[in-house]
Amino acid sequence: MSSAVPGQASAPRRRLAPKYAPVLVPAIMAIAMSLVMSLVQTIARLGFAPNLASAWLTSFAIGVAVAIPTAILVAPRAQRLVGHLTGAPRRPPPRPNAEPPTKSLKPSSDGTPLAAGAPQDTGRQASR
Repeated sequence: MSSAVPGQASAPRRRLAPKYAPVLVPAIMAIAMSLVMSLVQTIARLGFAPNLASAWLTSFAIGVAVAIPTAILVAPRAQRLVGHLTGAPRRPPPRPNAEPPTKSLKPSSDGTPLAAGAPQDTGRQASR
């Protein structure tokens, strides 16, 4: 259920800027991996002991403190290595403050303006 009055738009949810994605993805992965790995290692070391929860959270805190910076530093290099191993073409890094390309309204061959992105008649036959 929404607390918004019917007919009124609710306030937009606050989102992080896409520029933070290269840091957020490895950080979230590191947290998830540390959570699972520290639990498995703590159970393997202690079994299901009465102090399992406190030992696990201690292990998790240490692991995540190491894993997040490591993942952030290693992720770009891992992506380059995967691109090299798979032969994927390299994408140039995004330019800061780059605006997306805009499509201009160009007149068609009969002089009427075309909508942005509409196919244009160049007067040439399509080669087959």
